[in-house]
Amino acid sequence: MAESLPVFPQFKVHAEGAVGTRWRKWVQRLENLFVGMKISDNKRRRALLLHYAGEEVYDIFDTLTDTGNDENYDQAKECLKQYFEPKVNKEYERYVFRQSQQNSDETVDQYHTRLRQLANKCEFNDNESEIKSQIIQSCTSNKLRRKALSEDMTLAKLLETARTFELAEKQASGIVKKMASGNVNKIKTKEKKYVVKQKSRPQPKRRDENPKTKCYFCGGRYPHKYECPAKGKTCSNCQKEDHFAAVCQSKPRKQTCKKIENSQTDESEDEYTFSVKGGAKQPKSKIKVNNRNFHMLIDTGSSVNIMDEAAFSKIKPKPTLNQLKTKIFAYGSSNNLKTLGFFTATIESESKISTGKFYVAKGNHGTLLGYESAVELGIIPVIRQLSSNLDKICEEYADRFQGIGKIKGVKVKIHVDESVKPTVQPHRRIPFHLRKKVETELKKLEENDIIEKVEGPTPWVSPIVVAQKPKKPDEIRMCVDMRLPNKAILRTRHITPTVDEIIHDLNGSKFFSKLDMNSGYHQLELDESSRYITMFTTHVGLRRYKRLNFGIYRRQQKYSNLL
Repeated sequence: MAESLPVFPQFKVHAEGAVGTRWRKWVQRLENLFVGMKISDNKRRRALLLHYAGEEVYDIFDTLTDTGNDENYDQAKECLKQYFEPKVNKEYERYVFRQSQQNSDETVDQYHTRLRQLANKCEFNDNESEIKSQIIQSCTSNKLRRKALSEDMTLAKLLETARTFELAEKQASGIVKKMASGNVNKIKTKEKKYVVKQKSRPQPKRRDENPKTKCYFCGGRYPHKYECPAKGKTCSNCQKEDHFAAVCQSKPRKQTCKKIENSQTDESEDEYTFSVKGGAKQPKSKIKVNNRNFHMLIDTGSSVNIMDEAAFSKIKPKPTLNQLKTKIFAYGSSNNLKTLGFFTATIESESKISTGKFYVAKGNHGTLLGYESAVELGIIPVIRQLSSNLDKICEEYADRFQGIGKIKGVKVKIHVDESVKPTVQPHRRIPFHLRKKVETELKKLEENDIIEKVEGPTPWVSPIVVAQKPKKPDEIRMCVDMRLPNKAILRTRHITPTVDEIIHDLNGSKFFSKLDMNSGYHQLELDESSRYITMFTTHVGLRRYKRLNFGIYRRQQKYSNLL
């Protein structure tokens, strides 16, 4: 009787997430199934691997070479692993490992698990030692860090100590919360009093008879029966130790907070006004409202005009106030701002006259002229034709805004130490799912005259490094691994000007331009005699750079010197 196969999900090649990680987990689950079904025959394991993986994986496997015979399960698994898992950049993975830090809501055990997963890709000689060092350097507990630096601990001992500290911290916090809630009943013993009838002057109270006071470090009752709960803790306000933020004595940094108000008009849409009050000099202008002079604050962030009750009373004859249909709120407040209404008035500056609405608020907060009225009165100049002029310039000089471009009359020469033996590095295999994107990137660089094809023998050949952009998975980042050629490149000394020197050179300048130096290195042409050292290999042949490329030793000094 034939044995029926259990149901097992097939591998989805194009699902979300890193395909290499998903393939490794899928194979681990499949091998767990083999153990559960007691399947040890390699021929059968290989057949089940290709069967359960699905038709798409089977088609990929059919194109691979060196897959072994029908009884070689390990060779088949290794070929598929090399296909799905692109080559790991060891230096980059170590950089990610070094940059990792413990999150505030993460326990040390959780942080240890995350570091363990990162270390598996770094090829460290001693994972235990590296993980222990990273925990000591990047954990959130200063107490644990001091303990680890004062004693010689193993990783296991460090984790055990961390668990003890975290548990003690949790328990101490629970005790402090109970003390703060006031649920502890006070126990008193009543002593028998003996009254002696004799006249005597009242005695002052002794200091030790005062009731229990508040602890200056934790906020609880003092004296403590045991050690103060704040001992060894870090304040979240001043970052100092041995006290809680609730009783912190450090003064907060003074901020020149200025009053910001927003208002809603009588229309259905919200209008906003931002009035700033502080010690700094404010932009005010002399404005006439119905032939009455006022010194108004000019606010480009306000969409309405505001007048307080005191200023409104000075206008003669007094305008009629209209009722508001909407409410006015101060910025960040849920309480209504008390208003009297709004009126329409003639507004006059030194050069122009206009009309506009003023909203009258109770109190004495001054007057404010909004953006729209300030523009109509010519107080704030506005350049309205910038966009159209820019479009016209871009259209007239369309050839200047295409491609990367090249600086004329400049060729960069790379000086090479001929005593260094040239190295032809082996080609690094590019995963199949990235090859199309690499070909597209190479074609783009060739069309922009940045690289060129090469045939024949070459003394220097370097591999390329390909990685998908984290925020744009459909795009790749490609660069040449120039570490070995850089050992032969001689450094050219250039002096980079300081900020003070640049400011001195710009003294007296009136017009400034802001330029985006996108792909700036690619705008510098390489001398013909220097291009051979930039040779690199791809799955579609050899290429070399015609422009200065990323990765060349001290390229930034050459570029800065040119600028």
